[in-house]
Amino acid sequence: MRAVANKSLTAYQTQISEIVQHEFIDPSFDYNDEDFEVLSTIRYDPNFTMPEMMFGQLLQNKDHTALFGLPEHFGLNSDDGSLMDFMLNGSTTGNDKQHDAADIINGLLNTAGGAKTKISIQEKDNMWVLFYNRFLLLGEHFKRLNLSLEYFGWDFHIPLELLLEKLIHALPVDENFNGTLLERMRCLIDDTNCYKMRVLVSCGGRMRIEAHLLPRVAQNSLGATEYFVNTILGGFLPGTEHIWDVFIDSEPLTVSPFTTFKTTKRDHYSAARKRMAEKAKRLEAKSLKSEILVFNSAFELMEGSITNVAVIYKEPNSDRYSYQTPYLSSGCLCGVMRYYLLKKNLISETHIDVRDLKQGDEVLLFNGVMGCVKGIVRNSL
Repeated sequence: MRAVANKSLTAYQTQISEIVQHEFIDPSFDYNDEDFEVLSTIRYDPNFTMPEMMFGQLLQNKDHTALFGLPEHFGLNSDDGSLMDFMLNGSTTGNDKQHDAADIINGLLNTAGGAKTKISIQEKDNMWVLFYNRFLLLGEHFKRLNLSLEYFGWDFHIPLELLLEKLIHALPVDENFNGTLLERMRCLIDDTNCYKMRVLVSCGGRMRIEAHLLPRVAQNSLGATEYFVNTILGGFLPGTEHIWDVFIDSEPLTVSPFTTFKTTKRDHYSAARKRMAEKAKRLEAKSLKSEILVFNSAFELMEGSITNVAVIYKEPNSDRYSYQTPYLSSGCLCGVMRYYLLKKNLISETHIDVRDLKQGDEVLLFNGVMGCVKGIVRNSL
């Protein structure tokens, strides 16, 4: 295999490509003959941009809608740096100190309820901004998608505007609809359905997008900030109702480009999930939701089969908690939610020996569709 050398990559991106290729992936590993697609799964959620309400009903036939922009310090779609612009063994912010999650989340909630920004839905540029903000972490998904294409040596780039346009076209509307893109956005503006968008890109440059309906959330009477905290960062909140059963796999996973980058080559994860189902049945799992944690040949914890993971540690003589996630060098997926949580100092990186995890330990599971949920480890090695 050859290292990626493309002028469009930053120095850190090139460094990560080289480390992925030469330092922790078996040099004999060859993916050139594999038939796979690069994959990205994105949450579409209209609740991130709340339309104006009056007496509980959406205002109809208006030229304006109220856009509750997410606060700047969320940094959800900022262009300051790249998803991969951080050292593998360092913090994304250059600050090794993890901040207390409760303090950060309380700070977000305390700044909620700012002034509404009215925008004209007749202006296409305004609608672009609104729909861009409905796709969770779209800017980071865009960066990771193109970094993956660069890494695998696929000689093309997907522009952000094209990605957003294709995502909007993939959102379900009335089957008889035959209007322009702007008319499509107007048609969708009051639709409260949330979707998991699966973006699949082939080596030949073909992009296809699927929209899968997510479970309907309760009628949202909150502002965008409170909704974001409750829905996406809910695993950090005390008294979390939905606790996942988490199992530790019984055999190591081979680290490869297909663990670091998200693709349709997922046989290794499918096998792990099959073992998870067997463990859940044998151990009489208590929750309807389950995840299995995988580890590499050095017994380093990597991730879950569909999530990244952070182990929750209670600080001695304190009611505070720290959230520790494995380094990217473990072979785990460079997840966009993982990056966001690191960037906001809600979690920090460390080496985690999977043999140190015990039954009853608490973990945080997260990805770019469901956000963060809490889990309880049900077995140990």
